[in-house]
Amino acid sequence: MTFQFQTTELNAHYDAVYDATERRWREICALDKANHIVALLGERASQVGSVLEVGCGTGDVVARLSKLGLGKTFVGVDVIDPGMNNDHVRDQDNLSFVRQTGPHLPFEDGSFDLVFASHVLEHVEDERAFLKEIARVSRRYMYLEVPCELHARTRYSDLQASLDIGHINAYTPESFSLTLATSGLDVLDLRCFDHSVAVHAFHTSTLKGYLKRALRSTLLSVSENLAPKVFTYHCGALCTPPKRDVEGTIRHD
Repeated sequence: MTFQFQTTELNAHYDAVYDATERRWREICALDKANHIVALLGERASQVGSVLEVGCGTGDVVARLSKLGLGKTFVGVDVIDPGMNNDHVRDQDNLSFVRQTGPHLPFEDGSFDLVFASHVLEHVEDERAFLKEIARVSRRYMYLEVPCELHARTRYSDLQASLDIGHINAYTPESFSLTLATSGLDVLDLRCFDHSVAVHAFHTSTLKGYLKRALRSTLLSVSENLAPKVFTYHCGALCTPPKRDVEGTIRHD
C-alpha cells in the first residue's frame, strides 16, 4: 500500500484575510476552546492574572477568556500578522496583540501566569522547542490543546485533508502526553473533549449536530480510553513549566 501526501507551503492556509464564514467558524470554535481551558484550570483560575495566547489567529479565544473573567490582562501573539483578522476584538482595553518575527517569543522569562496554545502544536515543525519556549515565558501554568486525529477510522485521505490546513503532526492522547512529558512539562490534568453542537452542526445541520454530539459524548462518557480510538476529539492538557533555579534558569530535573 502506498500513498503520496501532497505538501504545500506550511500554514499558507492561514496567511490571508478571512471571509465572514471563516470568521464565524473561528468564533464558534473559540467558545469550546475557552471553555476547555476554564474546565481544566478549575479553582486554579484564581491564581491567573496575566494571560498569553501563542498562535492567537483571530484573537477570539483570548478575547473570550477575558469576557469569562479568567485573568486581568491578555496578550495574543502570532507569526502571522494578527491585525489581518482581529479587528472585531481590538477594542478591548485589557487585550493587546504582538507579531512574533523570530523563533523566540518577544517576552521575558516567566512573564505570564497562564500561557496557552490551542490547536497550534499540530502545525509546528519542532514541537519540543516550541513547548520549551512557551515554558520559558510561563510563570505558573501552561495549557496545550490538539485534535487527536489518529484512531482506528483514520485514513490517508483524512490525514491529507488535515495536511491541507497545515496539520503536520497527528496525535493520539497517549502520544500527545508523551510529547509533553519529553519536553520537561509536568502534566497536571489531561482530558478529551467533544465538540459542541454548534461546532458539529456548522458544516451540516442542527439535527446532525445534535446526533453527532449525542453519539460521541455518550461514548466518551462511557469510556475515555475507547472513545478517542474511534472518533477525533480535542485533547487538552494543563501543565506547569519546569522548575527554575534562584537565578531564573529553567532546570530540567
